[in-house]
Amino acid sequence: MAEATVDIRQLTYFARVVEIGSFSRAAAYLRIAQPALSRQISNLETELKERLLVRNGHGVMPTESGLRLLGHAHSIIQLFERAHEDMENARLGRAGSIAIGMPGSLATAIGTSLIRKLHAEIPDAKVHILTGRSTQLQEWLLTGRLDMAALYDAPNSPMLEIHGLFDERLHLFEAMPEGETCIDGPPITLAELADSPLIITSRPSRIREILETALGRSGRKLLVECELDSLGTTFDIVESGGGKSVASRRLHGRLNAGRRLRTRKIVEPELVLKVQIVQRTRRLNDRLVDAAFRILNDLCLTILQLA
Repeated sequence: MAEATVDIRQLTYFARVVEIGSFSRAAAYLRIAQPALSRQISNLETELKERLLVRNGHGVMPTESGLRLLGHAHSIIQLFERAHEDMENARLGRAGSIAIGMPGSLATAIGTSLIRKLHAEIPDAKVHILTGRSTQLQEWLLTGRLDMAALYDAPNSPMLEIHGLFDERLHLFEAMPEGETCIDGPPITLAELADSPLIITSRPSRIREILETALGRSGRKLLVECELDSLGTTFDIVESGGGKSVASRRLHGRLNAGRRLRTRKIVEPELVLKVQIVQRTRRLNDRLVDAAFRILNDLCLTILQLA
């Protein structure tokens, strides 16, 4: 098998061309001659035996293969930068950097406090908070882009070390009925829920997967009224009476602040979302990683009122 000759410079050039959408502007940004940039991209296409970019009237666009490579390129570039940064930190005696991932709902609840506490304990540490869906965060963990992540229902894997935090019950969210003020509505059975069209997050979504799996056991299908990935917008629509949704009351509590919403726990059966902190099985153990894990664990429990 021939040895690959793709290098970090080619991947960096390729990523910049895609992001900027123009060879000439990317060349100016990278401070190299445009013919040299074009030659590097051409060499990359030759090495990979794929057409990566196509020209259009406005510049260049990635092909399907180009989009696939772009995802890998971003991860590789970031890993390279982190390796360089780690070596520099070791040389200068600095604490280094920590990359922590979490879903947007958790970042809203604890992100600011997490950064403040890490900076207070290790002032010279650089903290990166990345948000994404659980499947995306799992991929970033395995590729080394993240040091740890707060996840929902992480899969069992010999490559992942899972620390359970708590189980969260799912609730139906609906507009507050006229004349009522109590946010705790009566429970709703899964069978009753099956007849309610929902505003739901598009796939992949752990909450949606839990719903579809539970309904599938009884031969029912999830009724989707609308797919919407912004929880804030979803709750705005629910409050106005434009639909209903399913979420965790505790994890999404801050997004509901000030809204006239009623929640109803789903029962028969209860639907459970497992909240966990996940790390790679093989990782470097250092003071920063240990401190970040401890602070993340404590914040998840205390801010979410589970201590």
